[in-house]
Amino acid sequence: MGNHFNRLTGRAAAIARSADLDHLWGEAERGNDHRATLDFMRETDTSPVDLVTRRYPAICILKPFNTCPQICAYCQPNWEIDQVMDPCALADTQQLNQALDWIADHPSIQEVLITGEDPLGMTDDLLRPILQRLAAIPHVGVVRLGTRVPATLPMRLTPAFSSMLGSFRVPGRREICLVTHLQHPYEITPDLVDAVERIRRQGIGVYNQLVFNFYVSRRFEGARLRLLLRRVGIDPYYTFVPKGKEETVAYRVPLARILQERREEARLLPGLCRTDEPVFNLPALGKNHIRAIQDRDSIGIHSDGSRIYEFHPWEKNILDRGSYVGRDVPLLEYLQRLAGIGEDPSEYAGIWYYY
Repeated sequence: MGNHFNRLTGRAAAIARSADLDHLWGEAERGNDHRATLDFMRETDTSPVDLVTRRYPAICILKPFNTCPQICAYCQPNWEIDQVMDPCALADTQQLNQALDWIADHPSIQEVLITGEDPLGMTDDLLRPILQRLAAIPHVGVVRLGTRVPATLPMRLTPAFSSMLGSFRVPGRREICLVTHLQHPYEITPDLVDAVERIRRQGIGVYNQLVFNFYVSRRFEGARLRLLLRRVGIDPYYTFVPKGKEETVAYRVPLARILQERREEARLLPGLCRTDEPVFNLPALGKNHIRAIQDRDSIGIHSDGSRIYEFHPWEKNILDRGSYVGRDVPLLEYLQRLAGIGEDPSEYAGIWYYY
């Protein structure tokens, strides 16, 4: 026990002396490649071929279109975007064929997430051939489309598009899903409700990924959103911690607040409204489940009061993979920011007891 304690405290002291705790990978490891430096999540390390990211054994990401109607500061691959709806965003045919061939050649891939930026920025005629190619691969049983369009351009989900998407669903053989990104109850508009209903009538499930940032972290805002999502027919899927990139500083929330929200607010909801799982997506390692205390260690407290965590890889006990160490948002600073927008910090007093 003593040796373990000394190892942790010694490591915490070394980390506390680091000039930049959120970038412990080091510039030397990245080299002088400016593009690699921008790739905070190190997607290139898990890209076996252009347009494909594979971080887990049975699923891969396909990125045929790298722009979006809205570029969010906390978006994982926003570093790849030149401008909103860039006319040169579509991947060339050779790249796309190579990526689809790679998926066809790897039978362990059971699920494909078409994202990158927003694939629904493509026309039906551009998207249809990609879906046709995936549908012809026997081992691909689930195709997901990641999109912010229900919030930004709900009129894009036309009856023709919905029908086209539904035509690739084969019960018992292939499932088609839409994974969207709604942040706030204000985004649940009549147009969105109609668009989601058109999709669901095709037998297509719709799921939501919430980025739990500062501006939606106030008491019961997440709970209110989940209630509305279920009424619309959208299943809460993931609640993401904003990543530790420099441009996300204003959006970040302490892990303690996410744990508090799950225990003190989300638990008051009916079960089908709190099906989302809070996760922290870590550079090169993938998702770390926040509610699973065994997936991280609290190894120190910085001089500004922020907690220092060591996050373990999902392959822990299976493969020899390094962990990720980072400094969290100081709790006092977070509470002071809440007070600055009119919240009563005393209503969040329990936050100090969550790790």
